[in-house]
Amino acid sequence: MKRIINHIIALAGLPALMTLTGCNGDDINGDSYYTFTGETVASYCESRPSMFSVFSQIIKDSGEESLFSTYGHYTCFIPTDSAFNAYFAETGKTLATMTAQEKQAIVFNHAIRSLTLSYMTKDFTEGALGTANMNNRYMVMSYQPNDNGSNDIMVNKSAKITLPDVELHNGVVHVINRVIVPSDETLGSVLQTLPKFTIFSKAFDLTHLNDSISESYDMSYNAPYTTEFVTILGYKMKTIAQKKLGCTIFAEPDSVLKAANINSVDDLIKYAEAHYGTSDQGNYTSRQNALNKFISYHILNRQMSTNSFVYNGPCTAPVYMDKRYEYYETMLQYRLMEIKAGNKINTLSNGDCVTLNTPESNISGANGYIHCLNDILVYDENNMQQDVLNKRIRFDAYSIPPELTNNNVRWQLTGLDGYGYTITPDFCGDYFKFNEASKFIMWASNDWTNYQADEMSIRGWYDFTVRMLPVPPGTYEIRLGYSVREWGGLAQIFIDEKITGIPVDFQTKASNPKIGWVDDDQTTDSGDENDKMMHNRGYMKGPASAYKPNYKQTLRQADGAMRKVIGTFTFQDYAPHYFRAKNVESELGEFHFDYLEYVPVSYIDKEDKD
Repeated sequence: MKRIINHIIALAGLPALMTLTGCNGDDINGDSYYTFTGETVASYCESRPSMFSVFSQIIKDSGEESLFSTYGHYTCFIPTDSAFNAYFAETGKTLATMTAQEKQAIVFNHAIRSLTLSYMTKDFTEGALGTANMNNRYMVMSYQPNDNGSNDIMVNKSAKITLPDVELHNGVVHVINRVIVPSDETLGSVLQTLPKFTIFSKAFDLTHLNDSISESYDMSYNAPYTTEFVTILGYKMKTIAQKKLGCTIFAEPDSVLKAANINSVDDLIKYAEAHYGTSDQGNYTSRQNALNKFISYHILNRQMSTNSFVYNGPCTAPVYMDKRYEYYETMLQYRLMEIKAGNKINTLSNGDCVTLNTPESNISGANGYIHCLNDILVYDENNMQQDVLNKRIRFDAYSIPPELTNNNVRWQLTGLDGYGYTITPDFCGDYFKFNEASKFIMWASNDWTNYQADEMSIRGWYDFTVRMLPVPPGTYEIRLGYSVREWGGLAQIFIDEKITGIPVDFQTKASNPKIGWVDDDQTTDSGDENDKMMHNRGYMKGPASAYKPNYKQTLRQADGAMRKVIGTFTFQDYAPHYFRAKNVESELGEFHFDYLEYVPVSYIDKEDKD
């Protein structure tokens, strides 16, 4: 994943007043090339009327001046006056005719408010920033070559950063040369405006799938919270007031389709029928129709930019960075998509895969992103069952409900000064539900023995059910990843509502003879024999690919990181499967939920220690 380290930043050691590469879009005075330490966002704009008089006035008129004058962590992309002049000319609006609500929307579109950080250019990666702006929309960062042999940083593919990294008392400012106007159109409407996707867009319209992905919020969700934070078991937990929805569309441009001799929608229908059959032929809105299946497999029910598909934090062992992967359920019923590091989709064992045209991707709408494919994407039954998905399928607990991605919870909870998030029992619908007696906490740390930093802590007289990923028919071993803790509880596990053995004790130490954990360094065979003995007892060490960075230790080396073998199960059909856990001992006992694994039984002997 490319970091956008713009060469305009590579001026360290040069005179501070030197003209910056890429700053030729507006006339910016020399005294602007200065890192301010005592000013706020509001005072910075107000004290430079020749550059930011319009934005400064908009802040005041919107009633947000006091907000931007106080301490905090703001990242503000501030348009110059000339940028506003162009905006007024394009829209016909003026500062005098804009309402206070319109002005507030402009301010919020250009500002990110975070509890923990301000985004410097060194923090940018190609794709969306990790925190939404104050209008709950994500800023997409990209780069494009300029005439000076370096790269310009672009915001939402339209506004160029002309002056980066102005550090202030309450955040950082990046000066831009255009006003940011996020699209209010849904992805289906945005797709219709893109001339490079005419064939895919027409096929998308025929299926009417846009009807299923047109909403930005779940209006049926009624949050019971009256405050931003609630206290659970003495811990301060943040609440979610609105349930945001989202989706991601992968689309083949006309050029890719035509290279495969697909020159029209009729040609695409024939291509789809060759892969998905002829059921409900001509009825494109039927979920059994081939064209509907083709388009459905291109849609995920969560909004993700190109830098959000796979985990990119420090809890991956350095030597495994190129092997990172995730599995997502698509809108093609019960069919998975694998995405590996480098945004490689459905990689075969010979290395063949579907790739993205990253510079042409991250096309944003009100409810997600459109990404441009370099190859045609289909669910090939044989390749997926026998190759792509014929392996250990590990998936983090947070990856299961799309709601945790769409509402900026997944991968965003580290460094929150001791608090996390909580949700209502019905927030995640069928993906994750729990009874009212559950004390449900979501938090994260890079120092804990967790697969991707995130963890779910469930206490009280809990009884919860997780909708696991749907896998191809077959026989699988199912495992639970968890941390051993003194306050761990005793839980009965069910798979598809069938009880699985005796209750699991999450307090038992790994070194206990019942488990038999031995450090690999204390063995003569790198732990191979110990692995077999542990597996026979129903346990496994943590994966070598997961990492505790501050301890320089993998989860395999940590005796607090365990996998419990739940059992072996045979599935006859494509379908979702349900993992249920019920507290059977004490209200104080914790269920630590980190990740789950499916492993085809035929693959177990070939499995690595990753």
